[in-house]
Amino acid sequence: MTMTMMTTATRTTEAFAKVNLTLEVFGRRADGFHALRSLVLPVTLADTVTVAPADGISSDSPYPDDLCARAARALQAAARTSRGAAIHVDKRIPAGGGLGGGSADAAATLCLLNDLWALHLAPAALAAVGAAVGSDVPALVLSRFSGLVMMEGRGEIVAPARVAHAPVHLVLVNPGVFSSTAEVYKNCTPRVTDDPSIVYNMRHALESGDVPAMAAALQNDLEAPAVRLHPEIAAAQRALAAAGAVGCAMSGSGSTVFGLVPDEAAGREIAASLTAKGLAAWSVRSACPFV
Repeated sequence: MTMTMMTTATRTTEAFAKVNLTLEVFGRRADGFHALRSLVLPVTLADTVTVAPADGISSDSPYPDDLCARAARALQAAARTSRGAAIHVDKRIPAGGGLGGGSADAAATLCLLNDLWALHLAPAALAAVGAAVGSDVPALVLSRFSGLVMMEGRGEIVAPARVAHAPVHLVLVNPGVFSSTAEVYKNCTPRVTDDPSIVYNMRHALESGDVPAMAAALQNDLEAPAVRLHPEIAAAQRALAAAGAVGCAMSGSGSTVFGLVPDEAAGREIAASLTAKGLAAWSVRSACPFV
């Protein structure tokens, strides 16, 4: 599924959000970041990113740290080019929601500029550039080509998960609170032992298409500290479960939660019922590879 559109002067693509089906947190590395291991799944809630030729780099991203502009400058440096671009972002992914919105925009920017500037860099090279921009960016670059991604290190080690699976249907709920990644990690107790069954169980559940098994295999080590900081997250999980979703879990460092559903029809029904109660809810599915 190719999601990139172009004219002579512009390139436009969808920047898809992600959920962490598994997220394990280990001890701090020498660089101060925690070591992670996560199965990252792109989903169909998306921003739209457009790039056009320009003098210098400009971006209208609403994020104060503006990962799109940082990504463009990192690519300039890596490719040793002085070419510029104007970057426009239409936002739909909620900020501070654990869905990787800013990182998805940066990943889309890298892929669009790779085309606009005719750099011909391979996905792995683009992911390596993304590692200098943000921890989630490499996974969200690679997911554009491979779908499900295994992310390790602080996020800089990424590889296609190579799991053949049917579309995964989910409902996302954002409780409307900003979850600080730094604060959540500060309150997290890292793992001291490795448990390979966490990834194995999720991979096996995906391959078999067994939704209850997927629900049982969900794991996020950041969920407990985030819920302690923001009880609204647990309330959103309860609302999702009461509406009929299973395996309700948090994505990333929060605050968005997601629940698994058997199909699109069930997802739309559950999302509509939650929206009617005043919650921000979306029915989504796993996104196929796109460039």
